[in-house]
Amino acid sequence: MVAVRSVRRDVDTSASVSGKDLRVQKSSIVRKGARIAIALVAAAGLSTVIAPATPAAAACSSVVDAKYATTNGSIVAGWKLVQNSACTERWGQITVDYQPDPTGIPYAIRVEREIKSPYGYYLQAAYNKISGVGAEGTWNTSHTTNTSSDSDRHRICWGYATYSGGWKAPSSWPNCTAWRY
Repeated sequence: MVAVRSVRRDVDTSASVSGKDLRVQKSSIVRKGARIAIALVAAAGLSTVIAPATPAAAACSSVVDAKYATTNGSIVAGWKLVQNSACTERWGQITVDYQPDPTGIPYAIRVEREIKSPYGYYLQAAYNKISGVGAEGTWNTSHTTNTSSDSDRHRICWGYATYSGGWKAPSSWPNCTAWRY
């Protein structure tokens, strides 16, 4: 319909053009317009298929990494690096499903965030959390920021609390996951 209107504006009314010539001109312009429209639709469709999803558009998994303690093949505790659904925050989480000893040693977790600089990564934040003594449940560390690129990275370290006038996080963390971006 648009092509026909443009033909009517382009036709010189002072010249004598037969109906057959006008139909040929309309048909030629309509075919060219249709080819251009098809090409544009095809190109738009192709670019949509080829364009990769951005990290922000990708769905976020709530658990980024996890380690578990087992007793007789059953999971009794888990240390997890978790994140929110927007992938903008991460934190450590201890989940104790079974505690056979009500006076047992508490579990400990640490979440670390490093930021990339021109000289490498450096520690920006580290948060610890200790489970309750002999308790079952879930405990979370404080949250850290997360970006969708390699400008920061996170990991969790896990172990057991130490007692020195009260339960404290261990002074060293020998058990850590790989860094997650």
